[in-house]
Formats: sequence, C-alpha cells, structure tokens
Amino acid sequence: MTAFLDIALTHARRGWHVHPLKAAGKIPVTQHGKNDATLDEAVIRDWWARMPNSNVGISCGPSGLCVLDADHGLASYEDFKAWRDRNGLPVTYSVRSGRRPEFGVQSYYAGSLKDGKFELDGVTGEIKSLGGLVLAAGCIHPDSKERYYVLEDAPLAPVPAIVEQSRLRTDATGKREWSLPVHDGQGRDAFLISQAGRLRNAGASETIIRAHLEELNQDPEVMADPKTDADLDRIARSAARYDVPAPEPVVVFGGKEKEEQKITDWRELFHTKDEALNAPPVSFLINGFLQREGVTGIAAPVRERKSLIAINIVHALLTGEKLFDHFEVVTKPSRVLYLCPEVSLGPFTDRVKKIGLIDHVGERLFYRTLSKDGHLKLDDPLLAPALPGSVVFLDTAVRFMEGDESSSQDARVFADSTFALLQGGAESVVMLHHSPKEAGDVMTLENAMRGSGDLGAFLACCWGTRLQDPQHPYESRSYLENLKMRDFESQPFEVTCSPDCRMHIAGDPSTEIVKLQTRRGNKGNKDGKDAAAEAVIKAKVHLPVRKLKDELAALEIERGTTWIAKTLARVKAEMGVSGVQVSG
Repeated sequence: MTAFLDIALTHARRGWHVHPLKAAGKIPVTQHGKNDATLDEAVIRDWWARMPNSNVGISCGPSGLCVLDADHGLASYEDFKAWRDRNGLPVTYSVRSGRRPEFGVQSYYAGSLKDGKFELDGVTGEIKSLGGLVLAAGCIHPDSKERYYVLEDAPLAPVPAIVEQSRLRTDATGKREWSLPVHDGQGRDAFLISQAGRLRNAGASETIIRAHLEELNQDPEVMADPKTDADLDRIARSAARYDVPAPEPVVVFGGKEKEEQKITDWRELFHTKDEALNAPPVSFLINGFLQREGVTGIAAPVRERKSLIAINIVHALLTGEKLFDHFEVVTKPSRVLYLCPEVSLGPFTDRVKKIGLIDHVGERLFYRTLSKDGHLKLDDPLLAPALPGSVVFLDTAVRFMEGDESSSQDARVFADSTFALLQGGAESVVMLHHSPKEAGDVMTLENAMRGSGDLGAFLACCWGTRLQDPQHPYESRSYLENLKMRDFESQPFEVTCSPDCRMHIAGDPSTEIVKLQTRRGNKGNKDGKDAAAEAVIKAKVHLPVRKLKDELAALEIERGTTWIAKTLARVKAEMGVSGVQVSG
C-alpha cells in the first residue's frame, strides 16, 4: 500500500501544494492549515516523518487548481462520463472520492475561481479553488474509510466556462439565486414560486402573476424543461392567496438606502463572539505585499514607475512567479481587470508584450484603455459578472472619482464605490495615485497621496515609491516603502528595471537597510535660511507645526506648513522621536 509520504511527494512534483491532515481525516494539523501548503520536499519529508499516517491535503489556490467536486447525482463511472460529455465538460485529471455509497468525482482543472456550490444537470457539489482543499488520490475518507483513487490520469484541461455558470449564488440577503436555464431536478417549482412571490410582494394580482409565469415558462433561456399549465395555475393561485407583507425596515448608510433584516435587539448590530472566534486571518495574494479583501495603494509622483510596478504585480499574479524575484505568490486570482483610461491601446499593449503577458489577454488578463469609447464607471452592471475572483487595478484612481480629490465627501463616495468592488467578489483592488509635485525628501502617507487625507485612510496598505536618481530615470533604482503597515510589517527596499519591463529586487530587505536618497536640484532655500530653520525645529521638536511656523516668523524666516511638517518628520526620525503634531 502506498505510504502517505509517497502520495505527498508525488502530488508536490506535479506542482500541487500539499500539507498534512489528521490521519484518515480532513482537518489540517499545521498551524495555518492549507496556508502552510508547500512544494518543498524537505518540509514535506519532515512533516510525514513526524506524522506518517496523515492524509494529504492539496491546497487548490496556490496550486492553480479549480476542482469540481461532484458529490451527489452520479451513479457510476459510465454515468459520470455521460454527464460530462452531455454538458461539454472536457476530459481532465479526475479522482473518485472516498464518499460511499455515492459515486463522487473530483474533476481537476487548470485555473482559479471563487469557491462555492454548483448545480449542473441534476448533479450537485462544490467548486474548490482559490480557498479550497481536496484530499489527494490515495487518501482515506474519514467516514467511509474508503480510499480516493484516480479515475482518469489525463492532462489538466483549462477550467471550462460552464463551471462558473453552474455556480449557485446567493444575493445580499442570503437568499438563493438561480443558475439559468433551470432544468428538471434543479427545483423548477421553487424557482417559479420565488418569482411569483416577488410579484405578490409588489402587490400583483393572480392574473398578472400567472401571465408572468407563462412568459418565464416559455423562455428556453430561463426554463430548459417547461412546467405544465396546471402547475403554473397552482403556483399562481398559491402565491396570490397570501397577504402582501409589510415592507422591511430600511436603514440608511452614507445617503444610500439598503434593505436589511428586521433587528429586534441592539446586540444584533454587532458581531457575535462565535463570529469573532471564527474570523478568517489576514491573508495575501502576494505574501507580504498584496493583501486579500482590501485596497492597496501605489503612490508616486508623475513618471516614477507606478504603472511599471503595477504591471509587474499583474505578471506575478498571472504567472505565479515571485514578485520582484522576492515576494511569493500565495494565491493566483481567476483574472486581472486592468482599467487604464490614461494610456491608449498601443503603449499599454507594448508593455504587455514586453513583459510576456500577451498570451493571457482575453483569458485571464482583461484591460481597458483610453482607446475604448466611453467611460466605464465602477458601478457599471456589465462589470459585475467579471468581479468574482478578480484583482482590479485602477490606473489612476483620480480617473474614477466624481468631484474633487481634495474633498473629503467626494473621497468617501469614491471609497464606497471601491469597496463595492470587493463586496462584488473581487479578491483585491490596487489603485494607483499621484503624489504632490513637490513631494520632498521624506515620504509619508500624507505626502504620498495627493488630495484628501480620506484617500489614504481607506487603504489596507500603501506602497510609496520614488526614483532614487530622477535625473537618470532609465538607470535609477526605484525605492519602495510601505507607508501604512496596518496588518503586516515590512521593510523598505529597492528594485531595478530591465528593458523587458521586469523589475528585480536589489539586495535582501530582511538584512539591508535602504533609505530614500535626498533629491538633488530641488528648488528651495532661496533665502539661505534652511539650516537656521532646521536648527529651530531641532531645538523645539515637540512643538506642533503651526507653533513652529510662528517661532520661525518671529526670526523673520518664512516657511510654509508643508515644508515645516516634512522637515519636522525627518528631524524626528533622525532623533528617534515619534509623532508629528499638525496643529496647536
């Protein structure tokens, strides 16, 4: 009988990240569960030397797998093949699960989708991908004690579109949505009853409800297997006999109305202890650089490689190669949506070709440039189906803002529309934003993000970047620093850029201290009093900016609050003093 270590090594050599589970079980035994999954043979040998009877889990996300786990509805191998061929599913690597007496089949595809449940032609189960875990062939089912075994050892096929189309969805209230067209065996009555109920709630009569059901029933894109007239009569009559319910209470958030379930206890406004204990940990798409379920900013002055850094992030997400040869890709998204209304098609495509991503265009890379007619708004309904499992790039953020970037109110509206992308299923949002023209020699979140401070406030992380030698932009290294270490710690580092647009880390950030170089040729010190002003600031470093401005004015040294704030921040950093006060 094959040892579990051999099973683990065999699957790791396929490029699938593995980790140990409880013996004859599905529960991970390492500290971070499937997030600890690895291809490292030494680590794998160590795990199974200590836990030789552990089942082998495959973490689908980092393995670039989408597994269609068909749990119910299949009777035999022949039944599975007939179902697969009937629905246009390609032949791919397939495993029979250890579930008994059902004939469960796990079909492995190359690609990534958001996890969920599916229903296709009478067969139900789960889509296991970006956050999914499956047991490797050779493992033991915890209930039946039967082994998983390979049904078809075929090459991986790309994940077919019908897998996403078969997903069972839920709306914002947790109610079921439907995978159309509805087939026999997929709850046709429940579907029609739900449609009738919506009309009943809107005050429609039995006649109107019956006419609408007839329209749905005759539409082949809605009902693959129509119901009889008697069934439609029954459903319409049943729906109409109930009273129209009272409207649900409406709660107002940020000026927008959102329907919510009725709340009877103030405690229901808050998370429960159970929710807190089961809250997911902070997770990454790119470890230590790009966080999941948040908005990451890339901020720099004009022409200082924001877009080049972004296209390198795209390259890492699509290929799985380390970002800058350093930051490991933990999870590859289903697709990347790059919205760039500042650059035309030719120049942007040139970069796509140089960096080696042209084969991904139209498959997992979708971009929109200045050359496309019209302006795509972030709340466009046509964009919504592309969001689940995606990473969205906004290059640059100001092109998607309505109003004034310096307005707190307009910035909050933009934040809401950006968060809506995440609520729509996006894995992460990356927004590029300009720094002020006179950015100075000290980089902070406040001076890296032009406009309202609210723009920086809603970010999960912000990478500020500058050229170390702006006088020689093609040869210069780029300095990157995390200006908002909310959920993870990081050190500043430098990257170089080659003619193919690939950026490569310089040195080791864990051992080398990198600083932003002082800009040469900056205008300033026209009165020759910079040194004197800085001496005053050093002597009175605990004063707020406006008090320092008054102190300097008394000595006939005129300096603006921005200059004073930047100098004060630098002086405090050099002196090891924390905090910058802006007002008295």
